[in-house]
Amino acid sequence: MLALTGLELYTPRQVFPNGTLLIEGDKIVAAGPEACAPIPSQARRLSLPGRKAFPGFIDLHTHGLLGKDAFSRDLADVIRLLPRYGVTSFLATTITLPMEDVYARLREMADILQKPPAGARCLGIHIEGPHLSPKRTGMANAAWCHPLTRAEFDKLQEAAASHIKMITLAPEEGDSLKLIPYLLEQGVIPSIGHSDASYEQVAEAVRLGLDHATHTFNAMPPFHHREPGVIGAVLAFPQIIAQLIADGHHVHAGAMRALLNAKGVEGVCLVSDSAPFAGLPAGQYEWEGYTVILDGQTCRTPEGNLAGAYAFLDTGFRTLIHSLGLTPSAASICTSEVPSRALDSPFLPGIPQGCFAKGPGVKSKGRLLPSYDADVVVMDEEFRVEMTIVGGEIVYQ
Repeated sequence: MLALTGLELYTPRQVFPNGTLLIEGDKIVAAGPEACAPIPSQARRLSLPGRKAFPGFIDLHTHGLLGKDAFSRDLADVIRLLPRYGVTSFLATTITLPMEDVYARLREMADILQKPPAGARCLGIHIEGPHLSPKRTGMANAAWCHPLTRAEFDKLQEAAASHIKMITLAPEEGDSLKLIPYLLEQGVIPSIGHSDASYEQVAEAVRLGLDHATHTFNAMPPFHHREPGVIGAVLAFPQIIAQLIADGHHVHAGAMRALLNAKGVEGVCLVSDSAPFAGLPAGQYEWEGYTVILDGQTCRTPEGNLAGAYAFLDTGFRTLIHSLGLTPSAASICTSEVPSRALDSPFLPGIPQGCFAKGPGVKSKGRLLPSYDADVVVMDEEFRVEMTIVGGEIVYQ
C-alpha cells in the first residue's frame, strides 16, 4: 500500500488542504482529510507538504513529443515520456498520409499495444485524417483527403487490431454523415473536425449521435451570426463535448472564455494536440513528408499554418488557471473528468447509455475517489509536474 500525505488533494469536486491518498494495487482505497484516512502500519508513506494532487491528465489528442511520433513504432517511447507532463492516459493520434502508409503504421501501433511498456496508458487510437474537408485541411495535404466509407473504416480497424476509439471526420463529405450510427455501434467516437459543414448538417449529425468536436475553432469556418456553422453548433448543442487547445496560440483567450461560458467546464475537454517535435529546440524538422518549423512556442508549416502544438497538456492546465482564472478544481475537470466521460458515455439514439464501452476501464478514471484507478499527478505550487502515478506505480518523479 502507498500513502501520499500532507498534500492539497483535489478529487476534484472537493479540495482537502491537508489530504491523504491511500493506494492499494492499482486502485485508490481512500481519499480525504488525514483524520478520515487512517494509514495502515505496513503502508509506504510519502510525505508531500506543499504539493497538490490531481487526477491524472487524459489527453485525447496527441501526436507525440520530444522527437517521438505516436503514429509509428515510436508509440512505445510516447507511452514512456508522456507522464513527464502529467498524462496518465491518452489516445495516440494519427495524421493524413496515403492510405497504404496509414494501414502500415496502424499495424505498427497495434504491435506496440499488444504489450505496451510502463508509462501512460494508451486507451486507443484517434484517427485524424484523411477524412477531412479539403477546404479545412490545416497542415494536411488536401490531395490525400477523402470521405470516410464503411469499407475503409473496417479496413482501418482491422489494421489497428480494433484499437481505434475515435475518428475525426467532416460529416458533409460523401456519406460520412450516414456512418455515424455505425461508428457508435463499433464503440468508436465520431468527432467533427477539419469540417466546413453548415449548422444544419451538424444538427443532423447530432441527431444521429455525434457528441464530440476536434480542437474547437481550429480548422473550422469562422462563426457568423447568420451562418453559425460548425462553431455555432458546437456552442449550441449541449451534448457536444468540445476539445480545446489552450496553448495560448491556437485559440485566443477571449474565444476560450466564450467556449467555457457557453458549455461550462463539464462540456470542454482540454487536449494538447502536441506534435512529435513538441519540446525540441527551435529549428526545421521533417514530419512524414511535411516540413515543420519550430520557434520555441509553436510548430508551423513554411506557409505559417499551425502544425500541431509545441506545448503539452500541463501547459494548457496552467493556461486555464493563470490566464482564464479558472480554479484548479475546474481546470482539473477539463483535463481528467471530461475526457474520461467522453470515452465512456457514447450516445446512440434508441440505445441505453453504456451499451457500447469506448475504452478499457475508462469508467474508473478521472477522479481521485475510492475504487477509481490510482492515476495521479502531483504538482508544485506553480502547477509544475513533480510526480506521476499510473495504476498505483510511480512512473515519473
